[in-house]
Amino acid sequence: MSKTFKDYLFESKKMYPFKVKIAGEITSDQEGTLKTLLDKYQVVEFKKSAKTPVQALPLDFPRIQNAEVSIWDVTLDYPVTAFELINYLGNGLRINEQRIVVRNPNEPSEEYQRPSETYDGALLNDPNYKESPNEDFNNYYGDKYNASFVKALNDDLKAQRKARGEVIPTEGVAQTTNDLPQNNTSPVLKSKNIGIAKTANGK
Repeated sequence: MSKTFKDYLFESKKMYPFKVKIAGEITSDQEGTLKTLLDKYQVVEFKKSAKTPVQALPLDFPRIQNAEVSIWDVTLDYPVTAFELINYLGNGLRINEQRIVVRNPNEPSEEYQRPSETYDGALLNDPNYKESPNEDFNNYYGDKYNASFVKALNDDLKAQRKARGEVIPTEGVAQTTNDLPQNNTSPVLKSKNIGIAKTANGK
């Protein structure tokens, strides 16, 4: 089967996928507002993937009782964190942030909620542990993730400034004091050399 334009687009540049979950009743007008709010981050995909029945204690919402949960699969072209989206959407939709959960779809908590495969026999009899997801957690948090996220923000900021016609200062190579010329002669040796020179000159 040939690839679609969206497939090539996803492969050619970095995207930011999220699952947006909102507990409680959401009207069609609010759903439209949700899409409009996300347009700020350049929506690539916006799809309502599920709506649960009313649950006494909805999963992911420990402080909410007797509520349904609507779930959207969202992909953005502009970098943003889940925490920023929760705050932004809560204010924009005028609902309590406790009713909103935003996660990366590949987070361990989301992996856990996916329907699991069935296995014959005891899992411990499988020496390869096929049921265990082989996930690189550096993609979701830690120093490597933070450095990548900050770099993406800086690249987007430079692109915006360039589009406005601003002059972007060139960046030199960062140096520390260790990179500066060093005086490798010790003060003791230098004083001895001065004394020897004075003696040789008879002074």
